Amino acid sequence: MNRRRLLNRLVALGVSTALCGLACEAGAQQLILKGEYGLMAGTQPPPGLYAGILGGYNRADELKGPRGETVPTQGSLNQYYIGPIVSWVSNIKILGGNYSATVSVPWANVMTDAPRLDVNSSTGIALSETWLVPLAIGWHLEGADVTFQYALYIPTGRYTAGATDNTSLGMWCNELSVLSTVFLNGARSWHASASLFYDINGRKQDQDWTTGNPLTLMYGVGGNYGSGQIFKGWAGIAGYSQWQVTSTSGADVPLPVRDGRTDIHAIGPEFTTLQGALTIRYFWQFGGTFSTQGRGLYVQLVLPVRVG
Repeated sequence: MNRRRLLNRLVALGVSTALCGLACEAGAQQLILKGEYGLMAGTQPPPGLYAGILGGYNRADELKGPRGETVPTQGSLNQYYIGPIVSWVSNIKILGGNYSATVSVPWANVMTDAPRLDVNSSTGIALSETWLVPLAIGWHLEGADVTFQYALYIPTGRYTAGATDNTSLGMWCNELSVLSTVFLNGARSWHASASLFYDINGRKQDQDWTTGNPLTLMYGVGGNYGSGQIFKGWAGIAGYSQWQVTSTSGADVPLPVRDGRTDIHAIGPEFTTLQGALTIRYFWQFGGTFSTQGRGLYVQLVLPVRVG
């Protein structure tokens, strides 16, 4: 084996070890739920109280290096999450739009199977990060709907620096986003959506480690179907792209992670029924850089709650 080939193998092994190690402790992940929004993302529901449940599953069985190359490895990282969600849309007007607020408290379980690193573990299901949207303003315009949101991720779940059973990332995060739905015909039966999120990550608990900030685009294109009270909704294609736009910093950050920035993309079908109450999205990831890559499922059921 020549020297260059040996060096390439050592570099690949180093990247693989770093990525797998970070996956085990959720060190390089971002807090935003990729794929949470798709079609009709910018359309705020009518005023009222809504409650339901959200959940999802992500399976990553590929590792992508700093140039998008596949890093030889075996194993997978599986993440499950589920939790209640409550949203209130008011008649209060701010700058002509309706004020609303949302909170979700998901529980998570992360399972890692990496034979080459002799890792086969599960965190067990436990409380994760609380997602709070204390401020959202929704506008219904001619030909489009737009919503602005400020969200806060609160590290309410289990986190210990270096532990393999963390269900939280141990950091606060502020998020600003603009969500839009553009209607493509007069009947508003065909539509496209684009939602842009910018996350500002805080320092990890008990570590000199600040994960780089991501810019995330979620989108969808589709149309409405059905009539009546039950089999009515919309369907189409949804996807997302995420780019880490600032470097991860801190004395506790491994050098490969400090120098690398994560990108990932995904696309798949969306099906929404029950007049928008039940949404199912499935994604295949592609184009990853310095990241895990695989597929994911997102499900949400939210219904209006009658008060009084």
